Amino acid sequence: MKEIMLPYVLICWILVKAGVVQWTLRNAVIIVGTGVLLAAALFTAHRFWSPADLTDSTTVKAPHAVLSPLIGQEVEEIFVVHNQMVKKGDLIYTLRTEDTAHQLEGLQAQKDAAQAEILALTHQINNDRKNLTRLEKLDDYAQEYQRDDVRTRIESTEAEIASVNAQILNLDAQMATAKWQNERREIRAPFDGQLSITNIAEGTRIGNMHLYNTNKKFVEMRIADQTYRGIEEGQFAEFYVDAYPGEIFRGRVHSVTTGTGEASVSPINGSQSVRRHVGANTGSHGRTIVIEFEEPAGYNVPIGATGSGWVSAKKPHSALGFMDIIGGATVRLKAYKSYLSAL
Repeated sequence: MKEIMLPYVLICWILVKAGVVQWTLRNAVIIVGTGVLLAAALFTAHRFWSPADLTDSTTVKAPHAVLSPLIGQEVEEIFVVHNQMVKKGDLIYTLRTEDTAHQLEGLQAQKDAAQAEILALTHQINNDRKNLTRLEKLDDYAQEYQRDDVRTRIESTEAEIASVNAQILNLDAQMATAKWQNERREIRAPFDGQLSITNIAEGTRIGNMHLYNTNKKFVEMRIADQTYRGIEEGQFAEFYVDAYPGEIFRGRVHSVTTGTGEASVSPINGSQSVRRHVGANTGSHGRTIVIEFEEPAGYNVPIGATGSGWVSAKKPHSALGFMDIIGGATVRLKAYKSYLSAL
């Protein structure tokens, strides 16, 4: 708010120094009184109708994926570097999985043995069927129990083949599971995004990497609790970040953060101490809102960049719409002031 008052103070100072306005008691009361009224109007507008973030804590954020939490699995090879941009499906790193490879080899050996057993049983059935045909041709020269024995042996062998086929199906299911686990050793990007610092190295058995979804960036901005009922979904918003000083980005209100950290309740049984409750809520916390925006062509608004923003909140009457000028002017002055912050 003080940034808006600076031009007024400068103009009054120039008028007095140039002799356009005489510094008399009457003129001093008018200048100071006008300044006080202007400051009160600015405060009211900021607090209720065009709230601006005066704490400069507006932050660009993005959802992220934790790539394969590692507990006991060894990293074999890393294929990315710090802050690399990746596409969906790009290989990030691989895990060492000798156990899975040996399991696949063992299951394949069992399957080969089962298939060989089926082949042997098939040959046995073919021979028994030939013998049965010969016995049936002999008619009265062959005993009936001999033909019955051959038929029983054929049915028993067919049952054994069915049992071995079931074993093969079970082995196929185990191999599919093992292959799925083996494929998970390759950690790939689930979406287009940007990695952060590569904080793991080959051979580690604990750690992970974060991939930020750069297509779903959003802005989180703080507002005072007194503004809560004036914020609605879809309201116009503007913000700047120090990474692009002097430039303004536009967006829309997505939602208001309803549950803050101060509202959380511990699931552990027991009462909270009064001292902790008072200590955590002594100051004015406010809450945050989420602003959706689209990056202009050629821009890459960095995740984690901070700045300030304002929202065109609901007003008591449409005639007060002009007060959005105050919020817009405040953020623009802060954006220009950002140049000086680098000094």
